[in-house]
Amino acid sequence: MVILGYVGYAILIFFALTWTLGVRLKLGTGTPTIIGAVFFVASAVVLGVAGANKLHSWWLVPAGILSTFVVTMLLAARVPVITGLVRFVASTFALIVRVGIPAQRIRQAQMRDAAETIERVFSNREE
Repeated sequence: MVILGYVGYAILIFFALTWTLGVRLKLGTGTPTIIGAVFFVASAVVLGVAGANKLHSWWLVPAGILSTFVVTMLLAARVPVITGLVRFVASTFALIVRVGIPAQRIRQAQMRDAAETIERVFSNREE
């Protein structure tokens, strides 16, 4: 069981690294993806520091993926208190991960991503 726990923990660390790299490299990444990265990083750190059983990582990985969908629904519903908190956490994490990247480059990537999303939505409506 110990080996199975460490395999799950390795998968959790893999998700934490890849999602965090995604936030750093894809500058137009949205809030739900950033919150997913926060969840995976926090889960990996807590499991490692607390010395908890690594088998918990087997339920944390699906919970992290599910949390991105829940965050998307909460942001879509515009729950004021939760939306503000989620955006604050996501912005803070993204600022830390994107240290060294010029702010202008980040804004350009976000605007380009927003324009592509709007174009995709309106092209689907016209069909």
